[in-house]
Order: sequence, then C-alpha cells, then structure tokens
Amino acid sequence: MALVNGYEAAIFDFGGVLVKNQTEADQARMASIARIARDEFCHLYWALRLDYDRGSLNAPDYWNALAREAGAAFTKDQISALTDLDNESWMRFDSVMWDWVAQLRAQGKRVGLLSNMPHTLGDALKFQTDRLDRFDQVTLSYQVHSVKPEPEIYQHCLQGLNTTPERALFFDDRIANVQAAEALGMRAIQFLNRDDVLLTVRE
Repeated sequence: MALVNGYEAAIFDFGGVLVKNQTEADQARMASIARIARDEFCHLYWALRLDYDRGSLNAPDYWNALAREAGAAFTKDQISALTDLDNESWMRFDSVMWDWVAQLRAQGKRVGLLSNMPHTLGDALKFQTDRLDRFDQVTLSYQVHSVKPEPEIYQHCLQGLNTTPERALFFDDRIANVQAAEALGMRAIQFLNRDDVLLTVRE
C-alpha cells in the first residue's frame, strides 16, 4: 500500500516544495536594484525574513529595515521593484506537484497548504492566480502571526483540516520544520528531491 494511503490529510510547504526555490540569479537581480553586494543582501534578506513572514513588518518596513542594516536607503520605486521581484521569484510552480495535489483531492484526501509567507506574496497568489483555491485549508504565517517551526501554525492547519497530527502527512524542505511537525506527532518528510519523495510516498 502506498505510504500516502495511510493518511487522511496531506500538508504541503510552499517554497521548495510546490514552487522552485529562489535562484542565485533572482538574488542577484534584487541585490542590483538594492545596490548592495549580493552576499550581504542575501544575509539580510533572510535575517529579517521571519518578522516579514509573521506579519510584524509590512513590505516597506521590511525593505527599509534591510536598507538600514546595510547602511543604505531605498526609494519608493526601489521598494516596489524589490517587492515585485521577490514575489516573482517564489512563483515558479512545479506542475508535477500541483497535479499530485489535485490527484490527492480527487482521491478524497484533505489537502493543506502551510507556509511561511509575507502578505505581499499571499496577495499575489490570491489575486493573480487560483492556486490557493486548490486546497481544503490554507494556513499562511502572516495571517495567523505565527511561523514555522512554532507549533501554533501547525495546529492552525490541522484544525482547519479537521484532522489530528497522527492522520496527517507533512512535506517541507527545511529540517527544522520537519522536526517541529514530528514533535507534534505528524509523519513528516523532508523534501529535498521531488522525484525521490514521490517515489517514496507512492510505493
């Protein structure tokens, strides 16, 4: 019996699972607009990211905080361009994974999206695509003011799916998020290679 058949719900991270990860070229483009060296830009991008994902910072606050840490200042046009490029960098959808999500729902599985994500990307997905409509439950960090690996964000998704941790299968590319899910009693799989993961859960 396929592993996935033993669970009533499947929960997916977004970046690195349902969409391709941001590339070095994406980072270089944003760093160029910011006029900050790419290595420094990338460090600051991630160092401040959880507050942005949590909804503690809006887009201008996030980018202005990044600029201050770098000893720079951004114009409104720079902030707009950085926000647009940031959104674009996280919207390269993996069609194989989205097809599988649809197949799971067709088989009667409850399917959830559980992601750390800033409101700007959430709005882009909501208003520019129908991607969020493809899940039974969508739990996004900026909406619930909690980020993985905090337990509250997992619990919110499980409640929305009306399931227990033991009945849910979770996929995430980051080991800390996988371990947090396991600590709650979920079966969690680190998503490092899509084809390997699909082979594992379908066997």
